[in-house]
Amino acid sequence: MTVPNIVNLPVTEASLVLTEQGLELGRQEQVPHPTVPKYYVVTQRPESGRVVRTGRRVYVTVSMGTQFLSAPNYLNKPLNDARQEMNEARFRLGTVARIPHKEPRDTIISQDPPPGDNIPNQGSINVLVSAGTDRRSAFMPDIRGKSVQEITSILSPYEVILIPNIVDIPGALEDVALNQDPPPDTVIYEGQMVTYDVKPSGAVTLPDTRQQAEVRYVLDYDWYDRDVRVEVIDRNGNRKVVWSKPPVYDEESRRTYVAGTAIRLPVMYVGELTVEIYVNNMLVESYYLKDGAPPVSSRERPAATG
Repeated sequence: MTVPNIVNLPVTEASLVLTEQGLELGRQEQVPHPTVPKYYVVTQRPESGRVVRTGRRVYVTVSMGTQFLSAPNYLNKPLNDARQEMNEARFRLGTVARIPHKEPRDTIISQDPPPGDNIPNQGSINVLVSAGTDRRSAFMPDIRGKSVQEITSILSPYEVILIPNIVDIPGALEDVALNQDPPPDTVIYEGQMVTYDVKPSGAVTLPDTRQQAEVRYVLDYDWYDRDVRVEVIDRNGNRKVVWSKPPVYDEESRRTYVAGTAIRLPVMYVGELTVEIYVNNMLVESYYLKDGAPPVSSRERPAATG
């Protein structure tokens, strides 16, 4: 009697297949899994292709789906401390936004999801951190209804980072601010990000536009025992580590960081961005993003000609 392949089948279908072959479904072990749907078979023992006697039991590991954990409390912690704790707790640091605040610079003042909420294993936690109050401040002017050229002129003395948010609203005026963030009369600080909604006509050049994208890299080998990190390089050449995982050897990690799973990294950038992925300090892949276009792998980019 040859054992059939029941991996990636729903457990009920797997039981039927075994019965038709004169075999029985044995003990089931349930484990969380980041990619295999809930109640589907992850592994089997004996493996498919083995010759066994009629009536033999086949033991299976069944996926519980993505394991949801409770989001820890990172409020009032320094950003670097929270980043380290997230890595150790199998979470990822998501978007980091800064606003002027009375708390010391780089102190976390808000997080999403909030403490205690459900979050999947390897899920991202977005944080809002204090930018401190040691910068020059002013009151935000009302730029709604102003043209793109006027907005640039009005906000130039404030030395803020001005970013348009492209919208397509039927009937809306073009090339003027339809909404703004922060709102009028809010205290703003030097270097702060100021966004405004605008419907472009194409005839006017907009200042830098903030883009959002997701980079996805699949590892084709088990990587629980590997040091993995992701670095980004912005258009000015500034480099920083945005995600990392040290070697881990516990049973859950052995089941989680398996061949075929992916690193999914949401990124936000202005102009262009390079994302580099390192395994054991070796560069294994890089992606280039520019002006909202899909990420381009280094393997897909044409070679430079001299």
